[in-house]
Amino acid sequence: DGNKLKTKISARKITYNVTDSIYELRDYVKREVKENQDIIEKLPVKDTILPFNIDEFTPVTYVAETLDYLELRKFIEKESKRGSSDINRYKVVAYKRWSIPISAFILTIIGVAVSSMKRRGGMGVNLAVGISLAFLFIFIDKVLGTMANQSDFPPLVAVWFPNVSFGLLAIYLLYNAKR
Repeated sequence: DGNKLKTKISARKITYNVTDSIYELRDYVKREVKENQDIIEKLPVKDTILPFNIDEFTPVTYVAETLDYLELRKFIEKESKRGSSDINRYKVVAYKRWSIPISAFILTIIGVAVSSMKRRGGMGVNLAVGISLAFLFIFIDKVLGTMANQSDFPPLVAVWFPNVSFGLLAIYLLYNAKR
């Protein structure tokens, strides 16, 4: 109820009976949280109707990547209310919807700036610098994305830090490029 735990139901095994639309819970434990005491009910087997769909028990891998932006926002809101542990993963996917096009633009500016530099050794050095910067961008993006997925690292920072830092680098390289 809101942010307060009122009731918690747990079971060792849950079986869904399709014909009766009921759940059979084995080693059933129900805990009701009251102001002064907790009421605990234990049963070896309990048949009940639960207010959710059987599909909500089944984890769907990569569901966030298949949704459009508005569906993804609703999905994140729903998963947040459920207390999902994968919220950061879904937020990273949502933020990347906006950051990837900007990343392409930033990397294009870096490529133009690096290719316009005159260096001793020819174009091979410029090509190596450009490819190295692209690999560095991808590496930082993947590391920060993984950190956001696996820890409490903020997804917004993880997604936008590479864009901001390499955007500043792109501005510097473009400003100092030979015209």
